[in-house]
Amino acid sequence: MPRDNTERDLVVETLTDPDDPAVRTMLVDLEVAEQAGYDHPRRSRAQIAAAMPPIRSTFTGENHLMVAREAAGTAPLGVCWCVLFDPGTGLEGEVAELYVDPAARGRGVATRLLAEAMALFRSRQITFACVWTRDDNPAALAAYRAAGFAPSEQAVLTWLPLDR
Repeated sequence: MPRDNTERDLVVETLTDPDDPAVRTMLVDLEVAEQAGYDHPRRSRAQIAAAMPPIRSTFTGENHLMVAREAAGTAPLGVCWCVLFDPGTGLEGEVAELYVDPAARGRGVATRLLAEAMALFRSRQITFACVWTRDDNPAALAAYRAAGFAPSEQAVLTWLPLDR
């Protein structure tokens, strides 16, 4: 329900001109302002504007599933599923799943799988990579940190379409 007349008078529409200069300027403004909140190298407004790819209404992705085994044809010891996608801001990556069979844990399987994932990310010049895990999973946290992942300054909020 609208809170006031101003909100009621707003029009929200889907962008139809991906080259709209005012929208591109707003996206550059956003990135310039967001830099202050992160411990990353800073880019100038001109650098951000020059690097901003065209705005697209769709994007595609890739799945890369890596399997660790004692030898070719033997039972899998662990899997690492990586997803690559470009939402319009550069190629991004996610370690979507990492699982090691309980009997194979403590043998470096996760470390080896994550090394392969990081090699994939580097070879594809990923601009951003993430992984989700729980705070109560110290083994996963240690493996991800050893691979180069670190907690970020960003709060992650999730929404699930569940009946409440």
